[in-house]
Amino acid sequence: MNKTRRLFVGIPLSAPLRRRLTQEMEEWPKDAVFRTAQENLHVTLFFLGFVQEEQVPEVCAKVGEACRDTESFELIFNGMRYDVDDAEAPKMIWLAGEANDALKHLLETIEKAFSAFVAEKKVYRPHVTLAKIKKSKWLKLAEKPKLKETLSIVEPVETIAVFESLSLEGKRRYEQIDTFPLQ
Repeated sequence: MNKTRRLFVGIPLSAPLRRRLTQEMEEWPKDAVFRTAQENLHVTLFFLGFVQEEQVPEVCAKVGEACRDTESFELIFNGMRYDVDDAEAPKMIWLAGEANDALKHLLETIEKAFSAFVAEKKVYRPHVTLAKIKKSKWLKLAEKPKLKETLSIVEPVETIAVFESLSLEGKRRYEQIDTFPLQ
């Protein structure tokens, strides 16, 4: 039987930023949100989906090649936001980032490496998923958590990773299976 692995390409966050975000989430009601575990905080660039085990080395090689001539850059995160589909019943809380040319170029290079059909699309906005909201419990909250809507966090991006999304003992875990330094 062929084993598959659920993979995506992402930006690992620094330990200080992951600790800071975890502290910010401490105040949020545990019964109304699933907080993202500190070790899982990242920015997703490109979801690869289920990949055959024997294709994993080729996938990693393509990501490495895409990163080879890419210079390191900075991401600027400017605040915490609810996803915008439904203001009354949001699904997630994000740390929102600003798009920039270096990120756009990197994303396009990775998409092309996987022959992804790149149609005109909305501008990619980097974000970190901080929490998923439990709708029924959320709607019952007398007072919603206060989000830091205005922040200024600068995060250097020096490494890109291929992550595997695992479910271990009923918990989601994102493991870096290979990392690639930027120039």
